[in-house]
Amino acid sequence: MKNKVVLFFGSFIVLLTSCLGSSNEYIYEVSLNNQLLSFSLNSDSVEGLSDVKFTIDQLSNSVFNLDSMPVDTKIEKVLSSLTYGSAATGARFYQEATGDTIDYSEEDSVDFSKPVKILLYTGGSITRTYDAWINIHTQVPDSLVWTLYSDQLFSQPMNDMKVLTNKYTGTEDTYLMYARPAASRSYWLYTASMDSPDQWTEAALSGLPSEGLVLEQLSAFNNQLYVPASDGSLYVSDDQVTWRKVEGTPVVKAVLGGLKSSVNQPAVLATVIEDNGRLSFAALDTTGVWTVGAEVSSDFPISGFASSDMDLMYRERLIIAGGRTAGNQLVNTTWSTMDARTWANLTDASRTYFEKKEGANMAYYDDKFYLIGGMNESGKPSKDIYLSIDHGITWSRMDSLVVLPENFAARGFASMLVDKENYLCIFGGKTAKTASVLNEMWRGRVNRLGFERQ
Repeated sequence: MKNKVVLFFGSFIVLLTSCLGSSNEYIYEVSLNNQLLSFSLNSDSVEGLSDVKFTIDQLSNSVFNLDSMPVDTKIEKVLSSLTYGSAATGARFYQEATGDTIDYSEEDSVDFSKPVKILLYTGGSITRTYDAWINIHTQVPDSLVWTLYSDQLFSQPMNDMKVLTNKYTGTEDTYLMYARPAASRSYWLYTASMDSPDQWTEAALSGLPSEGLVLEQLSAFNNQLYVPASDGSLYVSDDQVTWRKVEGTPVVKAVLGGLKSSVNQPAVLATVIEDNGRLSFAALDTTGVWTVGAEVSSDFPISGFASSDMDLMYRERLIIAGGRTAGNQLVNTTWSTMDARTWANLTDASRTYFEKKEGANMAYYDDKFYLIGGMNESGKPSKDIYLSIDHGITWSRMDSLVVLPENFAARGFASMLVDKENYLCIFGGKTAKTASVLNEMWRGRVNRLGFERQ
């Protein structure tokens, strides 16, 4: 006797016979005829509605668009088009917005301002019900919304500060704030969880001088932290707290940033050194070996510059913008390197993309460079935001979507970084070069970087 299992799949039958010679024969015949098969909407008054792709989830009996429509889209009176299996004889819409139930017709409009139930029926009986809705963004996707996340970064006035994360150690859950309190003759480390940026724990540092550090140039490299001093010395820390002077170094005039290793590209710390009475670029590798590069040109900044790195086509690049030259001249140029020994000026000398400034902040965020704030020659602070979509070659000043709010004070010499949740964070800053550090943390995120797919 044959054992037979029958499941209905519409109009086709799959016949499987055992290859072991058994007399058992299984016929699977499964019906999908009571399902909604396709669904779309259109309206002359709703741009792009006819192009929206709807997902029909047969397990949850739901219909929705994965890619949300633009903010403020109004879906009230729209026309529908759907198909269903032959086991159903018709469809009706129950409109939550109006409380009305209407028979499906391509000529009759449906109110989708609230969810709609699609009722498939055979004869007079409802055989299947689907919940249908339209996902609409509640925020402009490309807008960067800023909030004052904390106004209690520290409990006493600070003269200088630099904030980074412990990302260089392989994790990224802690803010590290190096600062010199106005009432202190030493530098301190303050740490806070990214989840509680107003709850800082302080730690005394050892091995550092009581003054003279160039905190704005504090850089991570080779799982260590490096900071230069105004006397030309260089300090390094393996554990964030204990520091030592790097012995056998040339006179370091600036630390420009760290370059990670990449294809045929070793990791190096980019610096400017004094070499035989002239300024030269120099690279410090992971073994402690210094390699002197090209002579520094007179228009290259060695202080007050903004610095950021990026990976482009499997090559690491370090970019700096703005700042002050050795001759004390402000610049509005952008420079780039891949080896720390040679630098290229990316900016067209015949054009002015942003004002000459120092103390601006730069970060690679949302596949573009952001250059924010800074102070001009007269010491006036700025809150302008410039974007570069071509890796620092050209810049555009933003006047909508990503601008800073009215209550954000113009400033320079802040710390800026991108955290693990895709927030662009701004710490401190000064309204004047001699002012105390602002006791604030601001953060913003491009809305679409926080969207979750439905």
